Amino acid sequence: MENSGSGNHIGRDAALAHFSLMFGYKIFSLYYPLFLAAGGLSLAQIGKVYFLIYLPMALGAPLAGFLTRLVHPALMAAVACLGYGAYALAMAFDAQNTVAIYGWQIALGLSAAFFFTALRALMIKNSNGGAEQDFSWFYNASYWAAAAAPVAGAIIVWRCGFEAAFMVSAAICVYAGVLSAGMITHSWETNRRQTALAGFAKSFAKTAKMSFSKKISGYVALAFAVLLAESALHPFFPLFLKTGVGLEQTEVIWFVALVSAAFSVFYFFVLRRGQTGNPGAGVCRGGLIAGVSTLMFGVFLPFLSAVAAFFLEFARNAGGFLCNTGRSALLADELKSRPSEAAALDTVFSPLAIALAAVFGGYLVENCGYQCLLLITGTIIAVALAAALIAKKREMR
Repeated sequence: MENSGSGNHIGRDAALAHFSLMFGYKIFSLYYPLFLAAGGLSLAQIGKVYFLIYLPMALGAPLAGFLTRLVHPALMAAVACLGYGAYALAMAFDAQNTVAIYGWQIALGLSAAFFFTALRALMIKNSNGGAEQDFSWFYNASYWAAAAAPVAGAIIVWRCGFEAAFMVSAAICVYAGVLSAGMITHSWETNRRQTALAGFAKSFAKTAKMSFSKKISGYVALAFAVLLAESALHPFFPLFLKTGVGLEQTEVIWFVALVSAAFSVFYFFVLRRGQTGNPGAGVCRGGLIAGVSTLMFGVFLPFLSAVAAFFLEFARNAGGFLCNTGRSALLADELKSRPSEAAALDTVFSPLAIALAAVFGGYLVENCGYQCLLLITGTIIAVALAAALIAKKREMR
C-alpha cells in the first residue's frame, strides 16, 4: 500500500515536528541532572539514568524500523510524542523513588527510538537527492529548540519549580504528536505481507554490513567517536559547570541557555550554505573541530574562565553537529533503497554511543575527574580522525 504525497518539504515538515518535540523535552532536560542530584542521586546513578534512556533507544530502533513496513512512519512518530508526554507527567507526579525513575527512562528511550527511526525513514524515502540539506534542517531543529527552550525552562523552574516545567513539557509533546501525524501525506509504502521479523533482521544485518564499506566506514567510525566523546560529558554538564568551572546554579542555567542561543546563528549559516555534495568532508571537519576543542577543554580546564568555557563548548557542539549531519546524509545516500533499515541503523548510532558514554563518563568522573575525561575523549576523536583520513587517502590511490 502506498500513500502518495509531495516529498519537496519533507525536511521542513520533519524539522517542525522535531523542533516541537525537542522544545517540550528541553524545557527541563538540560537541567534534569540538577533535578536528579537534588533528589539524592549520585553521579554514577545519574549516568545510569542516561544509560537506561539510550540503550533501549538503540535496541528499539531495529524493531521500530521493522514496524515502518506495517505502519506509516508519521503515525509511529505521533504515538512516540505521546510517550514523551507521558514521561514528562510521570516525572511531575511519580518520581519519588529511584526504581520508578529508572523505569520511565526505559519508556522514554523506546519512545525516542520510534520517533527518530520513523522520521528518518520518511526523510530517506522522500529526500529526492537532497538528503544533506534535509538532515541539516532536521538536526538544526533540535538546536533551535535548545536555543529557546532552556530560557523558557529556566523561567518556569525559577518561578514555579520542576513540576510545572514537566507539565508544560507534556502539553507541547502532545502538539508535536499532532504535527507528526500531519506528515502522513508524504509518500510511504507499507507491505503487510512482509511481517516476518526474522526477514527484517536479516535485511537489517545486510544493511549494517553495507555501512562498513570502504567508502563510508571511516566517516561512520569518526562520527561515532565524536558522539561518544560529546556524550561522555553531556549527562554531567550542568554539574561540571558548577564544580569544574565554578559557576553558581543560576549561572549554570543561564550559561546553558546562552550557549544554545548562540548556536542558532551557526546553524542558520550551515543551512544557508545548503547542499555541499560532500558530506564525508563535513564529518572530517566536524571531527577536527570537536577533537581540538575537547583537548583544549581538558588541557586548560584548571585555568578556564566562563567565557573560555562558552567558546569551547560552542566548538564541541558545532563539531558534533557537522558529524551528525554528514553521517546521516552518507547513510541516506548509500542506503536509499532500504529506508526502513537505514533509518533504524542511523538511529542506533547516537543512542548506542550515548549509552556507552554515560556509563564510561560516570565512572571516569567519579574516579579520575572531569579533566581526565576530556583528555581521554579528545584523544579518541583524534585517533578516529587520523584513521578516517588515512582510509580516505588509501581509497583515492
